[in-house]
This record gives sequence, structure tokens and C-alpha cells, in this order.
Amino acid sequence: MLKKGFLTTVAALSLVAAAAIPARAEVTFMYAEWISALVEPGIKAFEEETGETVKAIKLPGQGYDQRIALDLAAGTAADVNLMDSFMVSELASSGYLEPLDDLLAGWDQYQYYLKGLLEVASYQGHVYALPTDTDVRMLWYDKSNFEKAGIAMPWEPKTWADILDAAQKLKDAGVQYPFQLPAGTKQAEAATMQGVYMALLGADKPEGDRNRLLNRETGQWIGDSPALRRTFDLYHQVYVDKQLNPADLNYATDIGAAVRAALANDQLGILASGSWEDACLWDCNNPPSREDRDAQVGWTPWPGSGEPGAKTTTNISGGWTIGINANAADKDMAFKLVTSIFDEGNFKAWTLANHRMAVRTDISESPEYTADPFLAKATALAADTTGRDTVPGYQTVSALIQQATADILDGASVDDVIQEYHDALVDEFGADKVMTYE
Repeated sequence: MLKKGFLTTVAALSLVAAAAIPARAEVTFMYAEWISALVEPGIKAFEEETGETVKAIKLPGQGYDQRIALDLAAGTAADVNLMDSFMVSELASSGYLEPLDDLLAGWDQYQYYLKGLLEVASYQGHVYALPTDTDVRMLWYDKSNFEKAGIAMPWEPKTWADILDAAQKLKDAGVQYPFQLPAGTKQAEAATMQGVYMALLGADKPEGDRNRLLNRETGQWIGDSPALRRTFDLYHQVYVDKQLNPADLNYATDIGAAVRAALANDQLGILASGSWEDACLWDCNNPPSREDRDAQVGWTPWPGSGEPGAKTTTNISGGWTIGINANAADKDMAFKLVTSIFDEGNFKAWTLANHRMAVRTDISESPEYTADPFLAKATALAADTTGRDTVPGYQTVSALIQQATADILDGASVDDVIQEYHDALVDEFGADKVMTYE
């Protein structure tokens, strides 16, 4: 079980990161390869306008979160960096990111950003990064496998029992992966967001923060609750009790590629994922046609547990962001690179081509955006969404949640997992910062 804070742990590995960083150019930029179609045209436009050269550090998506945290903690990060929004508050509180408020005030396109979505990239009232997109989460399903299993479509499960029933039918029909529910430490934040939090939000009656990891009123982490126990029991039913899914995809060398290959090859029944899959079902930088997607897959909102008073559907939103290293040598030049990437022409073209949910009104209100049938329908789910607990400490708690799901994959009982999770929270934050809901 993970016991130490995330940034403390990665700081201890800083020598490894330092050895891996290439020599600096005038402006350096690190990003994950899946977002190349957005950032590389922006880099080209920046270089043509300024005459400067960008040293681009393009990395695989697997393990990217850990790498950016390592680099920033070690003081060896690039000037400009892509990062998941859940990291912003902790990285900002540690002094690793440059506040952007003054720079943004002079940029004429800043006015179009949705204020609520800027909150996920903010800390203590200051904006530290700009979001590339936002998202909602849902259950995707393979239509040919549903037809083979005799499951009516469109599929509209009302409770977790309906999901488990469909997964059992898919298993009985010979589908290799009936219900791919992200789990384990290698899944990283996907296990927390696409799996645990989506179930957690609908596990119990929506009273206060009974369905969250953090009691936002008291600032305490929730170490035990009916919602947590029901969520972990759902995992236990999928992976242990009913054996409704093999665990191996959660350990794949490249999980995203393995999952998408399984879906493309009709080996997968139900996938707990998000709106980005509309483009990434096969290839994030070369999306399939609308006709191909709609012919092969469908999607449905995550239902609540079915417990009395629980929400009927749930959603939680996140997204990726681009920010500036607090130690960047030339922050004005770094910001110029950021605005070149987010310039309306480049940003809008990428958002539409990759079927991403827009974070700016000049894009979301455009005729091209509203004409996309998936975006129009999926964006409606954002009306009842929430965000992660974007406060310092969340990364550690998320890592503990991931470990809890890994323990379930190994066969641990729900009682043991809850006890381990509770004790780890106390060890990390202190008993006064941990609470229990009865």
C-alpha cells in the first residue's frame, strides 16, 4: 500500500529524470504524443512568427503523469508542459507552475474560456494552466457483441445490476472482455476517474459529500462510507465474485492501445471510459469516420447503483491542460508558444477534427460544433457533472484508490481493502483529517 505523498516520492527519483532530459533550446515543450495534432501546428506557427526554435519533447502517454511530476519536482522540466488537470493544484501549491493571470489579461482570446472549466486549472483563485478540452464519462459498448449476446439496443442500464446482467450475458456469449472497468495502479488516474469515482457518485443517497473521496465542508478525506464499500464491492463482483472480466488489460504495456485493439477486434463488450473515445476508439490522431463509429459502437450514461435515493446517472469531468514552468528562462516567450497553440484557428480545427468537448464559447457556439451529433448529445451530460477534489493531497489519495482496486484484482476482500485504505489515509494525513460516514 502506498504510504508517502506523491510529490515526495517522485522528488526522491529526481536524479533519474535529470539524466533523461535533453539539452535546452530557447523554448522547450514536453507533451504526450496523443495530443500532437494540436500542439505541433501551434509549434510551427510560433517558430514561423518568432524565428525561435522549440525543443519538443514528445513522450508516450503511458506513465506521462509520473514523468511530468518527476521533472517539475527535480527542477529539470521543460518551459511549457502538458499536464492532467488533477495535477495543477498540487504542482501550483509546490511552486512549480507560473501563475498566468497577468499574462492572460493581455490576450484577447482569454475572454472566451468558460470560467467553470478554468477552475480545474486554478489554485487559490489564480489560473496556472489553460485547458485543452473537457470531457464527460460514459459506458461504451460494442454493438456486434451486444447483438451476439441478445442484449437489446440502444442499451440503457438503469442500475449497476443491469450492467452486471449485461456483462454476464456477454461472458456467456463468449466475449473475451465483457466489462472492462479500469483498475490497478498501472491504470493510474483512469482507475480513479473512469471507474471508482463514476460508481462512487451514484453509490449512496446524495446527501452532503457521502458519494465523494473528500468532505469538502470539513476538508477531511473519507476513509470509510457505504458509498466506498458499494463501489469496491462492484469491483469485487466484476473481477472476483462473478469473474466478469479478465484483469490482463489493466496490466498491458500500453493499456490504451490494448483496450482499443480489443474493442476494434470485437473482443470487448462494455468499456468504462469517456467522451474522448468518440475519436480514439481506433486512433486519436486519425479518427474513424462518423459512419464507422456509429455502426460499431454505442454509448450510454453511467447509471446509479439503484440504492434508494441514489442519483439515476452520474458524471465527473476533467481534462488536460498546458502550463508554464515557474523556472522557465523566458516566461513571455513561453506564453507566446502557449497562445500559438491555443490560437482560435488551430484550436478550433483540432477540437472539431478530434470530436473534443470545447472549453471556449467561440468554439462551442460555432455552427460547426453544434452540428456534430455526438458533441451535441455528450455536451448535454456536462449539465450534471462535477469535478475531482482538486486540492493538495488529491494525487496521493488517488494513488491509494488505485492501489485499493489493485488489491481487489489480487483477490482482497472489501473489508480488508477499506481497512487498508483508511489506515493509509491516517498515516498520510493524520487521524483528524480522516472521517467515516455511517
